[in-house]
Amino acid sequence: MPRLAAFLALLVLSACKVERTPPEFYEHRDPSVVEEQEAQNEVRVRLGAFQQAMSRGDHGDAVEALNPLPLAAVIGLRPHGGIALRGPQGLAQALGEIETPGRVLARLPDLTVSVSLREGMGWFSSHLELLPTGAVPGPAERLRVSGVFLSERGEWRLTQLHLSRPEAVPPPADSAGADTGATAPAAPGASPAADSARGGAG
Repeated sequence: MPRLAAFLALLVLSACKVERTPPEFYEHRDPSVVEEQEAQNEVRVRLGAFQQAMSRGDHGDAVEALNPLPLAAVIGLRPHGGIALRGPQGLAQALGEIETPGRVLARLPDLTVSVSLREGMGWFSSHLELLPTGAVPGPAERLRVSGVFLSERGEWRLTQLHLSRPEAVPPPADSAGADTGATAPAAPGASPAADSARGGAG
């Protein structure tokens, strides 16, 4: 009887199939990629804090969030004779040049961030939207903002910032004529005969 039980146990074990664990079960992550993603997140956290401070209208907290180096170069909305502003004070001055009507909601709708740990640098670009939310009516402000961070002793610090207003793109010069069939007025002193002659010469 014991032999029969052992024989039956062997039959049961032989019927069981041991399947190998699928390769996708194991997560193989490149350590360098993980570190870069973590660095990008750190930069994004700083920019998120900057965005929240701008929503509060607290330029001091906005400067602190970006953590600028003492010689960080800041190009604001005003020309300043072509000379970049410098450091935390220059950044605060540039932010103070942004005119907002009362309370606003600050947004970075198309923020992109990239870092290079080998170079110890990070880059970002976005539009900075300032949307009025208070009782005082006013137009929304939409700026371009880009900058560079430098990793100093494991801490990301702003080393360059550029603020600008997007230029309005005018419609094509011939769009009105093409749509309405209107013709351009003749130059002063020009005669119809001269115009037709020029057209024939072309």
